[in-house]
Amino acid sequence: MDIEKLSLLLKPWLRVDTWHTGHPMDDQRFHRALKAAFDELGVQISSDDFRKAIAACLKEHRPGDVGAFESDIEEFAQRGEDIASYLIDLKPY
Repeated sequence: MDIEKLSLLLKPWLRVDTWHTGHPMDDQRFHRALKAAFDELGVQISSDDFRKAIAACLKEHRPGDVGAFESDIEEFAQRGEDIASYLIDLKPY
């Protein structure tokens, strides 16, 4: 997985101060970023890939958030993988 590319695709969501709050606008940005990632990289993205990409993006653009929001990073990484799995399940055989 191209973590650098995934990180870049998640940036529109992560660049906002409230990325972790669950506010409807933040969720919308999260889902749009996921769509961009899935369109570009496919849906075979693991929670570990998401975790690495989120941390990389935050280290570059919001370094204080990496340690402060570890549980949020984990939660969103898992949500990303769950949505990817759902999309995989929708594909016809």
